[in-house]
Amino acid sequence: MNPGRVKAWLTAPALGLVVALVLPTVVVLLRLAFCRPAHGTGFYQPGSFTLEHFQRLFSGDGVALLAFTLGFALAVAAGVLLLVCPLVWPMRHWQGGWLLAGALLLLAPRLAGPLAPLVALKRVLPQGVLAAWLAEVYLILPYAALVLLGHLRGVDWTVLETARGLGARRSQVLRRIALPLALPGIWLAGQLALGWGLGAFLGPELLAGPAGRTLASDLHHQAFDNSRWPLAAAEGTVLLLLVGLVFLARPPRRWLGEAP
Repeated sequence: MNPGRVKAWLTAPALGLVVALVLPTVVVLLRLAFCRPAHGTGFYQPGSFTLEHFQRLFSGDGVALLAFTLGFALAVAAGVLLLVCPLVWPMRHWQGGWLLAGALLLLAPRLAGPLAPLVALKRVLPQGVLAAWLAEVYLILPYAALVLLGHLRGVDWTVLETARGLGARRSQVLRRIALPLALPGIWLAGQLALGWGLGAFLGPELLAGPAGRTLASDLHHQAFDNSRWPLAAAEGTVLLLLVGLVFLARPPRRWLGEAP
């Protein structure tokens, strides 16, 4: 049987489940985003239609909110990559107990739960964007590390020793062989960190204060504090679109060893 067909049959149930669970929610979200606010008589005005929520998001304070969210997400992704690459690189050759211990060490922040370290950061650091950034880097680091580790362990690293044996300098081996082989995994880890950063909520909400409000935290306030559900739905729609674009992006073909 064609391997492509086998993969299609294996993924079809999972894809069907995702569509059945996610698609109705997205449809309701989109419809609510175009409704007029209820002004105290419910969640929205049934049968209404307006673009005012999206116009608000792409003008004035809305643009500032989007810009801060994008900048914060990029900073989170950069911080995660700066930490995860040197952390995971030595583990690509580990075996047995050492590998298990390393994996557990990577997962330790998740096993400890998110709230305890956030409370500790809140006591140690002054409230602000820096504390929120550290919190988000801490929260996403285990996932990015496991993604990168899985990729690195699937690469045949004996080519590095071969290149050295043929006379290549260490810097040449690192720049022209090791880095290109690792780039697809680094890309995936960066995608994960950037998508997480775009939806950052706990860090900004608990540690940054009003000055560090992201799209996700503002969405929460608009819905539950201000009862502006259509505006919150519009913000959720934009956030969903941004995260979707991040995960649909592909690395340059040369990173994957494909012809341009």
